Amino acid sequence: MQSGTVERYLDLYHQFAGETSIGTPVEVSLEDLADVLFCTTRNVKLVLRKMEEEGLIAWQPGRGRGNRSRLIFQSDRDTMLLDLARVMAQRGDYKLAFELIHKHGKGSQVKERFTEWLDHHFGYRAEMGEGKGLVDTLRMPVQLPIITLDPGDIYYAFDAHIVRQVFDRLVEMDAATGQIVPSLAHAWECSQDATVWQFHLRKGVHFHNGYPLTAEDVRFTLERLRVDKAHNWLMRSVVKIEAPDPRTIRIELAKPNRIFDQFMSSSTASILPRDAVLKEGEAFWRSPIGTGPFMITEWNEDRLMLAANPSYFSGRAHLDGVVIAFMPPEHGVSSIKCWEKLLIDHSVQVTKPEAEWDSVETLSQGCTLMTWNMGRLGPQQSPLFRKAMDLLIDRRRMIEDLGEDRKYPARGLRPDAHTPYRTIRFDRNEADLLLRAAGYEGKPITMYAGTSHRTDAEWIQARCAEHGIPVNVQILTSYKLQRDTSEADCVLYSIVLDQDDVCEIESYEQHGSFLKEHLQPEFREWAKLQIDLALAAKSTDERRIVLGQIEERLREESYVLFLVHRKNNAAFQPGLKGVTVSPLGWIDFKDVWVQTGSGVVM
Repeated sequence: MQSGTVERYLDLYHQFAGETSIGTPVEVSLEDLADVLFCTTRNVKLVLRKMEEEGLIAWQPGRGRGNRSRLIFQSDRDTMLLDLARVMAQRGDYKLAFELIHKHGKGSQVKERFTEWLDHHFGYRAEMGEGKGLVDTLRMPVQLPIITLDPGDIYYAFDAHIVRQVFDRLVEMDAATGQIVPSLAHAWECSQDATVWQFHLRKGVHFHNGYPLTAEDVRFTLERLRVDKAHNWLMRSVVKIEAPDPRTIRIELAKPNRIFDQFMSSSTASILPRDAVLKEGEAFWRSPIGTGPFMITEWNEDRLMLAANPSYFSGRAHLDGVVIAFMPPEHGVSSIKCWEKLLIDHSVQVTKPEAEWDSVETLSQGCTLMTWNMGRLGPQQSPLFRKAMDLLIDRRRMIEDLGEDRKYPARGLRPDAHTPYRTIRFDRNEADLLLRAAGYEGKPITMYAGTSHRTDAEWIQARCAEHGIPVNVQILTSYKLQRDTSEADCVLYSIVLDQDDVCEIESYEQHGSFLKEHLQPEFREWAKLQIDLALAAKSTDERRIVLGQIEERLREESYVLFLVHRKNNAAFQPGLKGVTVSPLGWIDFKDVWVQTGSGVVM
């Protein structure tokens, strides 16, 4: 049955069926039907004939002047709607499926039934591919749109995660050991004063279009980062980038940077194919190519499709493909966190209850926080008011009330060994005293927050109301939130630190970072000097102390309210192996595989 015919049936049912039961005639005219279907009466007759042939309706044309025709609906609307929504989802049209249900499914259980079906649609499946062989595919639902896949402009963790699937960097940070390990570069060294760095590229690496990686691609990528990119901070103090031969890249710095190799492991330093970027211009970014473990085969408003790179230099991915479905948040899909349980092998019968599934839980390296916009006039200009706001928020109660992935109260950007035992000061009485000392007279404050932080924002709004502080909460999409926060007194969001030092510096220096843009110029200049000292530090401990002074001042002067640390979870059947959660909070695709046999008994 063609989907176009079913959609027209649903349009007619919506307009004429009303409370009429299946099989009951409804009087209509061809002109009435033409108005609903937006076509001529001649085309209406063709549509009706098609519907009759497929058993959807019975049509009794009127005979003679004044005699109206009769239309008899013979198929259940909900069944037809659910079947069509499933067909749309299977071909990747998730947004259209939800729009269809929203239009025709009011007052029914179709949306709930469709969402339940989606929970089984997503996850791991071994399916027959076009070449008749089995294809291992992982389908993931997300409510986060991809803002950009240009490494130089990425801001959100989800974008950075996808960039890491498509592109590679010169070196990588091993999350387990905290050490820098080879990637596109097999070796590297720096001068004694850490002002000259040299990287040596491995042989045999190719971009997805088949062209070999050369030092010119690296030079082009890094030079591009220096010019008008949100992450040009990564090239701070770089004075010269040279490619003395096809396999060597040499970088000179004006100031010492003893963790420049860590800088090169950042997602923003992902290496681009020079010739393809220059040739295709903006078109390149609609389907970018890199050297990474996965290649983009389709990217639209409904989904992103990735296929394994068969010649990946670090070993082919076990999965053949990944499909990421962009679920419309306005339809309230229950699977916003579904990726935590999506690693289900649908090709085998479930023999163990969910409670016995394997799981991975990690503490997200970052926090949820609120930054005050010091470039805008308002109560936040008073340090007493900012301190009062800090004291009136009970982080532990916030975690107890809201639950979900909120784990511990936050004192700073990242959790440490003491985080589970630390108590963050909360004092309602002192908060009220500070509000009076600040001369606060009840002026409303405007808080911006993304869609994923709605409940956090509304909880803070309620606590502030208890102290006579009206908060106007504005919930914005990620795209709108990133573009302009000049009218906000504060912004509530989360920071994810993929790599400790580099991502912390990024928060202070990236163009568009709420933390940077909201701080006073004097503070930003002081922070920049602290970062220079940290980069020149000869030991990790010294560097951490220097960077920690920036965070300490943010906390002491209450420019930032650190709120909670969150956890990442992934629950999956025991047969699925290689499941890890990256520091960005997402499942690493490359090493996921399925154990099809019973395994070896030890």
